[in-house]
This record gives sequence, structure tokens and C-alpha cells, in this order.
Amino acid sequence: MDHIFFLGTLICVWIIVSVAANLVIGYTGMLAMGQAVYLGFGAYAASCLNIFLGVNYFVAVAIAAVASGFVAVLTLLPLLRLEGMYFALATLGLNFVFFDLFRNLGPRVEGSEGLYGIILPAALATPTAQFFTTLAVAVLCIIAAARLVKSPLGRALRATRDRPDALLSLGKSPTAYHIVIWGVAGALTGLAGGLYAATLFYIDPTLFTINASILVLVYIGVGGLASIGGSILGPVLLITFTEALRYLGLPSTLMGPIQQALYGALLIGVMIFRRKGLVGTHDFQE
Repeated sequence: MDHIFFLGTLICVWIIVSVAANLVIGYTGMLAMGQAVYLGFGAYAASCLNIFLGVNYFVAVAIAAVASGFVAVLTLLPLLRLEGMYFALATLGLNFVFFDLFRNLGPRVEGSEGLYGIILPAALATPTAQFFTTLAVAVLCIIAAARLVKSPLGRALRATRDRPDALLSLGKSPTAYHIVIWGVAGALTGLAGGLYAATLFYIDPTLFTINASILVLVYIGVGGLASIGGSILGPVLLITFTEALRYLGLPSTLMGPIQQALYGALLIGVMIFRRKGLVGTHDFQE
């Protein structure tokens, strides 16, 4: 049962990350490929505050979320002159830069390549408590994101994606909206990073490679672009699908290749027949 709660907690963490990424990619049209940057920053910031300074972990996570939003804005500013694939490649480059920073300059405890020893409050101390606490945070993030996309700000975000010229004609700057939503998404992703560290108890740079960023793109691509429901459905479906394969009783030497093949076939099928994702509302081909 503890394993089920652990998986549920991981799903909640990736839902928060997917919601944040979809705000940027689906609703604003910015093709970002470096979500692992802010996930890792949030995880390291919360862990360091707790382990080395003794800050209560909930306070540490809140500080990490705000700091991640600030770092997100700072890393976006040099990239604002780029568009399309050039912007995507630049965000991919950010992922490589921050991975090297985590690996070479990131703090670590003696005798390891990462951090462990987080002191967790009661609400995060057991798999059951972690699940319900993380679920509550995920629900709050989902509600906040849903209200945001239905607000005037949400309509402005969609305008930056579909008709930036019309937005400019009204005297509003698409760039300003890009900065705002990038900061919001960075904060949400940093929040998820803090919860991720609490769930795993140990973090190291290998958790925040480009693979993690691609995984987020897969989740929202399958679930659906410009859809809060798609941001939930993607992680739930794909993580459950991946874990279900473990119970087929296949030899360990075959499990990895079969899992990857089935996973790839599922993704190809969805991309061929549902380019918007399962419940998406936007297609970049439009």
C-alpha cells in the first residue's frame, strides 16, 4: 500500500509540473523545453534550506517556489528576442547549463553525489501523509491555474499565442505577459521540485537532465495542449501505464525494452490521431 501512495504522490508532483508547463506552452505558445531547470532549482533550494539551515520544510518549499519564479524570470530575459524553434533550443541549452551547475557546484552531503537528510514535518513524514498533503497542494494549483486561464489574464495569454498583433493594437505588450506567466510557471515548478525532494528523500543532478524536461512535454502532449484537464490526464495515464507493465511478470532483461517500445507506440498513436492530445484545445499546426 505504501508503494501505491508513493506513486500517487509522484503523479501529483508531475501534475503540478505539467500544469505549469501547459500555461507556458499551451496557453501562451512559447515552446519551452527546460522545465527540469526550475524543478531542480526548487528541489535543491528547499533541501538546502532544510538540511543546512534547519528551516521548516513547508517554509523552505514556499521560499524555493518564490525563488524559482524569480530565477525563471531572470533566465527568460536574455531569450526574449528569440522565437519558435530558436527559443526552444535556447531553453534546451538552459537545461544543460543548469545540469552542469547542479553537478559541479550543487551542494552535497559527505560521501554522496547529492543531498539527503531532509527533516520532514508530520504532514510529509509517511507515504500516506505525503500523498494527501501533495494531493491537496496539487488540487490548489489546479484550481488556481483554472481560474487564471478563465480570467482576463488568461484571455490575454491566448491572445499572445494566437493574435499578438491584435494585442499590440490595444497597447498591451505580449512580452510582458510572457514574463509574467513564465515567472508563475517557474514558481509552480519550483514548488513541485520541493515536494519531489521530500518524496524521494534524496536528490542528485541526474534527476534533472533533459530527460525530465522531455517527459513533461510528453505528459502535456498526450494529455492535451491548452487544457488543465490534459495536464492532469497525461501524468495519470502515462505513469499508471508505465507502472502497470511491472506486474506482467516479464524477465527484468526484457522489461525495459518492452516498456520503452509500448510507451513509444502509445505516444506515436496519440500524436498521429490526436495532435491536440486526448483532451487538448489547441494545435500548433493551426
